[in-house]
Amino acid sequence: MELFLTWAAPRRSKAAQRVQTKTKHLRTLHRATSLIGLLKSTVPLQGELLLATQLELVTPTTLAGTLYGVAFTLFCLYVHSLVSQLQDEDRKRRAKFMLGYTVVIMLCGLYNLVANAWAIQEAYIKHGDYPGGPYLYLLSSFHTGVIAIMIVCQMAVDILTSTIQIWRVWVIWSSTRYAKLVIVLPSLCFLVFAALYLKTIILVTTLSAVENSRLGTKTQLVQQAIQVVITILCTMLISLYLVYQHLWQRKLLGEANGSAGYLKIVAMLIESYALESMWTLMRAILYPRPVSAAFIEGSTYIQIIAYLLVQYRVASGNAYESQRGQRTVSSLRWNHSNHATTTQVANLEINETDGGPHMSESTKREGSEALPVISMA
Repeated sequence: MELFLTWAAPRRSKAAQRVQTKTKHLRTLHRATSLIGLLKSTVPLQGELLLATQLELVTPTTLAGTLYGVAFTLFCLYVHSLVSQLQDEDRKRRAKFMLGYTVVIMLCGLYNLVANAWAIQEAYIKHGDYPGGPYLYLLSSFHTGVIAIMIVCQMAVDILTSTIQIWRVWVIWSSTRYAKLVIVLPSLCFLVFAALYLKTIILVTTLSAVENSRLGTKTQLVQQAIQVVITILCTMLISLYLVYQHLWQRKLLGEANGSAGYLKIVAMLIESYALESMWTLMRAILYPRPVSAAFIEGSTYIQIIAYLLVQYRVASGNAYESQRGQRTVSSLRWNHSNHATTTQVANLEINETDGGPHMSESTKREGSEALPVISMA
């Protein structure tokens, strides 16, 4: 028995040594594999990929949050300016509609902000070791439901803000015989824009990042260009009508009489939509370079800010210079309950013997104190 134990002991020790050796080899292999993976994941990004990764971390969070904060401040000011209209029975229904319209836009912008924050957390924290970096993970995650809803919300903001611009053109020109003709081109641009946007959503949510970059680049460029055209075209059409009314009133009442309110409205529209037009234009010019990420992520909030600037300035009465007296030589009403635009001249005396219009001195004095009145909220 002792002899057998003496003979078996070396064999057990050799078997144990083999097991230990294999275990050490496995551990060494595992450490080497982990080290290789760590080296791969920690290889520094370079060039455009590095720039895109950095911008994608900052723009959807810091930049987007700042812009939405500005938009929310304007929204609060706009709601405060609507209090008097909500208490007025004649304007209550109109004010409620515009408030609900604005709330929908703000909610879409808020979801866009929250979804972007969630996507950044998923990419940079939970999948920071993704091959190619967090930016490539973001490109591969467009098929998720959260991102798809975010794209739909972005489309909703674009559609709603563009719709109200075209609606303003219709309201301004509806008292003239050229209303239907003027509205044709903006409406066609809007329909093409909506169709291209739907195509973009389908490409982004169904194709891979490489295929989408190959097939969808031209579509997105045309879409962004048409969006700029809609904004500029609507602003120009409204401004053209208001400048014409300004010149007509100045000729009718004289240079000393006030019609500068029209020009102030034009200035207000240009100020509000100049930033949006320039932002969208830069987005189209720089696309698809990595630096365009800043303009892409901020475009939704810039559109909301431009929309709220007009809404707030009109609702608070800052879109025109004076409201002294109830007697107005001309009244320009947006969102009127009966008809959109009314241009009327009060106390106009026609002297048929002279063959032209003349105004009494009292009417001229009233005209000098009267300026266009706008009601959009």
